[in-house]
Amino acid sequence: MSIKNRINAGLRVAGTKTAKAAAALGRRLPDGMKSFAKDKVKALPQNKLTNTLRSVAAAPPQNAPLIGEAISNGHMVPLQAAGSTYSEAQISTFLQYELSYLKQLYFQMSEQHGFDAERDVEESSEESLILAQQYLDSFSPSAGSTVRHLVVVEVYPREGAEYGNGFVHRRVKLYQEGGAEVHVAVVSRNATSEIFEYDGVTVIAGQGQELAALLQRHEYESVSTHFMSEYLWQKMAPYLDGQRLYCYIHGFEARRWVRSLHNYRSSDALERELATSLRRQQFWRRVLAHPNGPVKYVFVSQWWRNAAQEDLELTIPTSKTEVIHNLVDTSLFRYMPKSADQRFKILWVRTANNFNYGSDIAVRVLKALRETPYWSKLDVKIVGDGRYFGEFESTFAEDANVHINRGFINQTEIARLHREYGIFLVPTRLDTQGVSRDEAMASGLVPITNAVAAVPEFVNDEVAVLAGPEDVEGMVAGMIALFKSAERFQKMSRLASERVASQSGPRQTVAKEMVMMGLPLADTN
Repeated sequence: MSIKNRINAGLRVAGTKTAKAAAALGRRLPDGMKSFAKDKVKALPQNKLTNTLRSVAAAPPQNAPLIGEAISNGHMVPLQAAGSTYSEAQISTFLQYELSYLKQLYFQMSEQHGFDAERDVEESSEESLILAQQYLDSFSPSAGSTVRHLVVVEVYPREGAEYGNGFVHRRVKLYQEGGAEVHVAVVSRNATSEIFEYDGVTVIAGQGQELAALLQRHEYESVSTHFMSEYLWQKMAPYLDGQRLYCYIHGFEARRWVRSLHNYRSSDALERELATSLRRQQFWRRVLAHPNGPVKYVFVSQWWRNAAQEDLELTIPTSKTEVIHNLVDTSLFRYMPKSADQRFKILWVRTANNFNYGSDIAVRVLKALRETPYWSKLDVKIVGDGRYFGEFESTFAEDANVHINRGFINQTEIARLHREYGIFLVPTRLDTQGVSRDEAMASGLVPITNAVAAVPEFVNDEVAVLAGPEDVEGMVAGMIALFKSAERFQKMSRLASERVASQSGPRQTVAKEMVMMGLPLADTN
């Protein structure tokens, strides 16, 4: 039997048993996703499975078994086989949507010649070779042997744009303090070919030829990359012979679309992200199989190491993975004992550009607090920006005790705010770690957050108000408990700072990665 016939036979066997469950679960989806599903079902080819889906979709709701509960032909596949870090609702949802999309893709591919071939390797231009040599010449020769390390990213901080990958910059500074000569290359489609300096770090930027020239001219002790994209990999991979690459996987670059359902506000947006997610799976398989692939894949939490591999539907050998948390700079975010009155001072500092970080949940929490007797005692500070930030402005425009500053601020300014406030409102729907929360905890703020994704790996009820997913009432109740007890608040504040120092301080993070990559170890106190 041909592969095509096997696939069709498998779809017929599994499809009949799952069609009713798919339709029943689909009726509980948000409106935008319902219309997306309806469009996809209409677009499917005419066959027994899709006719069943159409007929059931029009029928009234009824009890139905979960998708994956049973597949005939002698094979039982439990729902949980799809992964341990998804909810049942997430599993059933991505099975339905990915099946619909992949069936369409299957018929399209049968008329084409498969995926695009890898792009040809580009030769470095004379201009990029000259710029790369100028960059290398800008480093003064050091006495004795110098360990050189190359950091490759798509974005790096610079004057006027300090927010891009600031945590990478903090790593670089510690590498430098240890005695390594650190080169930083920015590679992106829109980057201008140039050399610039930021806070003592010299950076070369361009669309890829400059990076190729560096790798051709020098063999580094190690190379690291953060948020690696397909574009960056295409520019870097051909020149990695003899180089040891360490790939830091932080989140979105490997995430499956179903983890961010709350962000999609149209069927078009959902379909685009679904396609991107499937392309990511294909991309990371190529990276893992490539002879110049990473010697280590570094994840920021145990949860994310497991979840990323489930999202990508691949298994990375354990010997090639490490878990190293993102650094919290405890010299900047220093603990200062909180006064009793600071339990009434609430701070929110984050982007409101998507719903992963729960700005809408923060609004609901504050609205609920407004209905309590404590509202007049509270001093609330909101700092940030993004497409949904306006909800803060429209909801609390008339509240004199809510101070809203639109715009991002640098790390020093955030640390200053930490010293003034006592509670850090940081609801979330998805965090692979939660650096802003940890920085606030290091400063002694008590976080108000949700027990989702990797969050329970970094906080517990002794150091945080840890509510369930979307649990506004639980968050408000926890805050009221702090309002009622200064002693409880001050104890949690101290323990929160100690937790971060013992888990995500420089010795627990950057020191580990410097040893891993063969860099001289700095004094990371």
